[in-house]
This record gives sequence, structure tokens and C-alpha cells, in this order.
Amino acid sequence: MGFPILPFFLIFLIWLAFRLRSLDAKQKQQEDDFWAKERQANITPAKDISNLRYITIPLEKFPLNFTDDEKVLEIEEELKELSTHRLLNLIGVTNTDLKLTYGVPNFETMSKIGDDFDRVCVLLNAYAKELMAAERIDDVITVLEFAVGVGSDISESYTMLAECYEIKGQHEKLDLLRTQVAKSNLLLKNSILSKIESKTIVSSGEQMVDMKL
Repeated sequence: MGFPILPFFLIFLIWLAFRLRSLDAKQKQQEDDFWAKERQANITPAKDISNLRYITIPLEKFPLNFTDDEKVLEIEEELKELSTHRLLNLIGVTNTDLKLTYGVPNFETMSKIGDDFDRVCVLLNAYAKELMAAERIDDVITVLEFAVGVGSDISESYTMLAECYEIKGQHEKLDLLRTQVAKSNLLLKNSILSKIESKTIVSSGEQMVDMKL
């Protein structure tokens, strides 16, 4: 006696048809919601952006002019220039959300503010690498604690800071950094956590060895 395949095949086809219809309806709803949001964004009036909590680069804490290297001096000069700009972490904020939050007339201004922040994050990471090469670990920590504190999305800044904490034996700070990353929305969060956790395990192991000795 053969297994009745046809009824099950028909049931599968019916389920598939309903599933595809459901997905089409969901996609259409998402598109309708997007365009409704975009239409609303395009008529949003200007908001007051003068009193926003803009980010300030703490140049007074940085070891400016610690070397005559042309590359480093260019980084420092650009950081000085950007320190005079208004900066906000707008990573992940869409153009539609920018217009809805700050108004259409402020769109270009806010886009520039976000772009400048992104550039600062790149420069801070590059600056920290130069400081690392010069074995100025405390200065690397100062620069990168600021970078990760304002929400840089450059993964190397987090792993480099973790490395510095390990070098200095600052295990509590290493754990705090791991917690900060775990709670973040960083794109490479899992990769960063994996590297930080490996450093934490190594540090904890070294502490246990020291206690036994």
C-alpha cells in the first residue's frame, strides 16, 4: 500500500500560498509605513538645535606635539579643526529620522554634524595607534576612553583599549568595557566581545597564578 503523498503535497501548496500572501502583505505594509513616515518627515518644520548637548573633544588632555612625525601632526591639526565644529553621535540615524527629529531645514546641517563625528572617530583611532606605537599607553587610554565613551563604532578602538587595560593590569576597567560593548548596538559587537573576553580570561588566569605564588 503506497503512502498517500498527494494530500500532503496539496496541503503544503495551500500553506505556501498563504505564507507568500502573508509575506507580501507584510512587505507592502512596511513600504506604506516607510513612505508615510517619509512624507511626514518632509513637512517637519525646523527644530531648535542651538541647545543640543554637543560633544566636545578634550584636546587639553591629549599629548599634542609629542612627536615631529608629519602623519601624527596632520591628525592633531585635523582634530583641532574639528574641535571647533558641532559634533553629535548620529550613527545609525536614518535621513528620514534626521528630518523628523530636527526638521527639514536642518537636514544638511545635522548631516554635516554627524559626518564630522564619524571623521573624529576615525582620527581618534588613528591617533591612538600612533600613540600605541610610541608606547604611550596612558595617552592611548585617555584618547580611546573618550572615543568609546561617545559611542565610536570603530571596533579596533575597543579592542585596542582592552589591550591597554590588560597591559596596565586594569582588570575592573576591562570588565566594564566588556559590559559596555555587550549592551551596545555595535555592528561587530560579537567579534569585539570575543576578543575582550579572551583578554579578561587571560587576565583572570594571571591573577589566580599570582595568588597561588
